[in-house]
Amino acid sequence: MQTVGFGRILFSMLISTYCRDLMLAGVVSVVLMLSPALCLAQPAPKLLYIGIDGLRPDALRAADTPAIDSLVAEGFLATNARCEDLTFSGPNWSTILHGVHRDKHNVTTNGYEGSRLDQYPDLFSFLESHNPGWNTVRITTWDAIDKFPPTGADLDLFYEYSENGDALAAQDAAVLLGGTHPDSPGFDVDALFLYIADVDEGGHAHGFHPSVPEYLRAIETADRLVGLVLDAMRSRVGFEHENWLVILTTDHGGSMDKGHSGDTPEKRTIPFLVSGAGVVRGQPFPSPRNVDGVATALVHMGVPITSDMNLDGRPVGLAASYAPVAALETNLVFNGDAELDRGMRDQNIHQNISGWINPGPMGVTLIEYGSPDGYPTDTDSGPGRRGKNLFCGGASERSLAAQRVDLHPIAAAIDSTKASFTLSAWLGGYADQDDRAAVRVRWLDADNNLLGVSQVGPVTARDRGEKTGLLLREVTGTPPSMARWAEIEIECVRESGGGNDGYADNISLVIQMGE
Repeated sequence: MQTVGFGRILFSMLISTYCRDLMLAGVVSVVLMLSPALCLAQPAPKLLYIGIDGLRPDALRAADTPAIDSLVAEGFLATNARCEDLTFSGPNWSTILHGVHRDKHNVTTNGYEGSRLDQYPDLFSFLESHNPGWNTVRITTWDAIDKFPPTGADLDLFYEYSENGDALAAQDAAVLLGGTHPDSPGFDVDALFLYIADVDEGGHAHGFHPSVPEYLRAIETADRLVGLVLDAMRSRVGFEHENWLVILTTDHGGSMDKGHSGDTPEKRTIPFLVSGAGVVRGQPFPSPRNVDGVATALVHMGVPITSDMNLDGRPVGLAASYAPVAALETNLVFNGDAELDRGMRDQNIHQNISGWINPGPMGVTLIEYGSPDGYPTDTDSGPGRRGKNLFCGGASERSLAAQRVDLHPIAAAIDSTKASFTLSAWLGGYADQDDRAAVRVRWLDADNNLLGVSQVGPVTARDRGEKTGLLLREVTGTPPSMARWAEIEIECVRESGGGNDGYADNISLVIQMGE
């Protein structure tokens, strides 16, 4: 009987995943026509979305957090996720709840001045539009979220964090999940967002760092509140017939100086947790961002994501996503064409580029071809197949982006001395300014000892005829014997002007066997 029961559970999980994947492909209607009961009989999708303000991932790991650990055991915790380049609350909670980057929602302060959030529906607006019968809840303890961002949630509850608000909010969430809230008797929650503030307060008072006991205690207090809510969720009547997804993330990290503004790695690196029966275990690739929460929630809830939603995030953890394995005769550079993310139209916005490590402040970013203020267009010199975006130096005098490629799968070919490589990239800049970009490969052995460096570029203003555009640069050679890692790096340098107009596109490293 136990084997049969497990088989039924496994079959239910497989069919649920199968139906979700078909919905992503836009073919659910066909499946339903062929077998209506196949997908319709699945457990009802439910969502618990938790935001803990100011939560550093290394501090989360250092703290004693049994409730959050129980979620990690049923999903994954990415400790290298990224928030927006404005590393404070207003921009990031807008991104977390609306699923678009800050250049769209235009929240650049905690006062929400100039906000365009009314043009970009929040998660609950999308859910209610898809199914008005769903019961949705937003519970917050920071008054700016309560006052400024519009929401489509059925219930919008607020408690002031400085007046024991986090505990009251968690208690409300637990009672609502149990269906026994006195103000909403019988209210059956389908999707709930819970905001917790006091971890951020602990960081501001004592420092954001895993070595700060007071900060860790604030995280542990938040974990107890999360545990209260999880207990209520798991104790629901009919819980075994529901398919709960739990997402947990934050708006920013912080530093020992008790602050978190500045776009530096310790302030921009955040945790991103996804937990549930349909979640793929293991670290997702590329690293998630807090903009991905809305898309992840919508896909789990069965809401088709269409282009007119204008979302910037993508679903994370609901399908396998692994780093590519190195192979001969293929481009080893991941996202070398800069097309995996939406490019910006302003180089002062530091885009987190998928697959690349581009630490701030204001590192290499992505720009759309044809953006205002003189960026390269489709008619300027450049790749024939150039896509929508290119890499741009951003706002710093010198900016970098890098990625590390594991060469172990092709080690035998490299050590045979018959292998060769081709490194190529389109590189350029703006008009007569000598801002420039170069791409290099550092060849490393298994112990990370440097074996050699290969480089293309830079392309100077003189090379470009003092015209805006990009030119192809290519170098060939033999990879060093015993090379086991290749570190690919884009370096952009500003010589003049207000921004760093070193440009790059279509970066490629191919290793092939000779005769």
